[in-house]
Amino acid sequence: MGLLTFCALGGQSARFMLTAIPVNKTMKKALAAFLALSLIGSCAADACAEEIVIYSSDAFPPQIYLSGGKPSGFVPALFQRLSQDTGDTYRFVLLPWKRAINESTSGHGGIVNFSMTEQRKALFDFSDPLYKNRVELVVLKERSSEFRTIGDLDGKIFGIPLGASFGGKFAQGLNEHRYLVDADSLPSSRIQKLLLRRIDVAVVGQSFLAGLAKSDPALVASQDKLTAVPFELIDDWEYLAFPKVMHMQAALNRFNIALTAFKKTKEYRLMMSKAD
Repeated sequence: MGLLTFCALGGQSARFMLTAIPVNKTMKKALAAFLALSLIGSCAADACAEEIVIYSSDAFPPQIYLSGGKPSGFVPALFQRLSQDTGDTYRFVLLPWKRAINESTSGHGGIVNFSMTEQRKALFDFSDPLYKNRVELVVLKERSSEFRTIGDLDGKIFGIPLGASFGGKFAQGLNEHRYLVDADSLPSSRIQKLLLRRIDVAVVGQSFLAGLAKSDPALVASQDKLTAVPFELIDDWEYLAFPKVMHMQAALNRFNIALTAFKKTKEYRLMMSKAD
C-alpha cells in the first residue's frame, strides 16, 4: 500500500498537486494514467487557442467598417462573441477590399465577408455560412419599367464592388456573358455612375439607400430618383475563409462548432436583425 492523492486546481490550464492518501499499486497506476491524460488534454486545449488575423473591407457598413480607426460593425461583434466559445482571439485588419483579398491570398491571414465560388474553393477553406448579405439592385426610377423581370437585365451594365464575387443567377449570367460589369470600391460611387447613366444597375447592400444620408449626404437630393428592382438576382452568402496554405482547419472546426450553437440563440437573431 502506497500513499498518493492529488487535487486539480481549476482554470483553463489544469494543475495538479500530489499529497498523500493510502492507495494500492493498481490504484496508483490508474491515478497516474489519469493524471497524465488530464495534463495532456489540458496542454492541448491551451495550444489550440490562437490569435488569428482576419482581413476584410474597411468600408462595408453595417457589416464591417472602420470607425475612428477601429473595426466596427456586427461582424467584429459576432467574432468577439464567438471567441468566448472558440478560445481564439480574432484581430481584424481592415483594408480596401482588393488589397484585403491579396493579403489573405498570400497567406497572411483569414478573410471574412467572403463569397464562395468554385474558383475560390480551390484556394481557400471555408467556414459554415455566417449570414446572407441582402443585396439590392438599384436602378433609376424613371427607367424602372425596363426592369420587370430577370430577363430584362440581359446586356445591362452592373456596377459591383471591386473584388466582389457573387453566386446565384447573377454568377450564371456572368458565366454566360449576359451581363457587363463595372467595378469600384464605394457604393456611393456606383450610385453616382447610375445617376450619370454610365451604368444601368448599381449593386449595393440592402440598407444602403435607407442610410444614404449617413453614407453620402451629397446624394440625398437624388434619393427619390432611385428604386430597387422587385426581384432577387444575387444569392450572396458570406463566409470566413483561410487560404489552404495556412492549414487552419482546426481553427475553422472550432469556429463552426461555436457558430452552429450561437445561431440557435435569440442573441444571434437580434444581432442579425440590427444588420438589416
